[in-house]
This record gives sequence, structure tokens and C-alpha cells, in this order.
Amino acid sequence: MAMAMDRKAIEQKKRTLEAFAYIAEKNRDKDNIYNVLKVFYLADKIHMERFGRFIFDERYVAMDKGPVPSHAYNLLKELREKGSLACELESPVSIRGWKVVVDRPFDDDLFSESDLECIDEVIELSRKKDLGDLSHDCAWERSRKDHMHFMPDDYILESLEDSELLKALVNNRY
Repeated sequence: MAMAMDRKAIEQKKRTLEAFAYIAEKNRDKDNIYNVLKVFYLADKIHMERFGRFIFDERYVAMDKGPVPSHAYNLLKELREKGSLACELESPVSIRGWKVVVDRPFDDDLFSESDLECIDEVIELSRKKDLGDLSHDCAWERSRKDHMHFMPDDYILESLEDSELLKALVNNRY
């Protein structure tokens, strides 16, 4: 059983790293760490609302400047501080200052068409609007008010259309 969990964790790290490359490549004007991380949260919300699942297996931290995907943040931090990853994965990006630099094209085999559609939609939205402002939603506000470090999925689901149906779907998935 532990090996399956290890495989799942490795697969999630791969998806996260490839998402960094995809987002930074598609949005070179906003390829800083903060913007890349904001795309995760907003794309996850859109995807859940439309397709009944999150793109990323993330826990979002209700930080001062908005929701931050915990695992993704830790990977970026490790790349920024050490220049490489402790695991044996090859990163398609490097971090220079606060910028996510694409070192090789991303691997699209790890994403569904709907995943990329929602990520693209948020990238396009970021060209016209501030993602920080958009991420300061009722789920983030409630988490902050309730002194929750991690934003409960229920808070995020409650911020979406058809929240009761989505909560039932998520709670009955397993």
C-alpha cells in the first residue's frame, strides 16, 4: 500500500511541476511565483464547478495575500532555495528570483483536455484582471475569519454554483 501512495505523490509532483512550465510558458508577462500559484486555485475552482473534480490534489493555505496551494508552494520554494529537488524528478522549470523560468516544454500527457481548458481560461483572465483580487473569495475570507490554516474543501465548494450537489458528489466519491 505504501508504494501506491508513493507513486501517487510522485505523480502529483510531476503534474505540479509540469503545470508550472505550462502556466509560465503561456503567460510570460505574469510568470512570477505568485501569479503561477494563483492560477492553481482559480483553475481548480472552475474545473470543480464544471466537471466535478479538482485538477490538482492540493490543500490550500489561507495566507494573507490569498489562497496558496501548499504542495506547489513547497516545490517552488525548494527549487528557489536549492536549485533542484530532493526527489529524483527532473523539473521543467527553474526559479530565478521570483520568476518561473521554463527550461523545457511541458508534458501534456499528464493533463486532460478539460484541465488545460480551465488553466487556459484563468491565464486569459489574468491578462485583464488581478488574480489576487479574484482569489480573495468567500472561501478564503471565511477560512481567515475562522482562523483556519488550511481552507476546508467544503468552504471552497460552498463558493461555487450547485455547491450542495458538488459536496454530495465529493463526499460520495469513495
